[in-house]
Amino acid sequence: MPCRKVTVEKVEEKRQEMIKLGAIYGLTSLVTVQASQELDRLLNALASKRDSEYFSFQKANRYF
Repeated sequence: MPCRKVTVEKVEEKRQEMIKLGAIYGLTSLVTVQASQELDRLLNALASKRDSEYFSFQKANRYF
């Protein structure tokens, strides 16, 4: 999943989905665990995106 397409809104949608699945099927069910893993991937991609943007900003501003 390209990190540029990850948004806070997508992360929140997946979090809400995981909570609903956990309430319906239980926290250790396969579908809940899969949703949790996807949420982890989204969060990691979002963190990577933010780090990349921060370091690009820092690099661009070090010459000023």
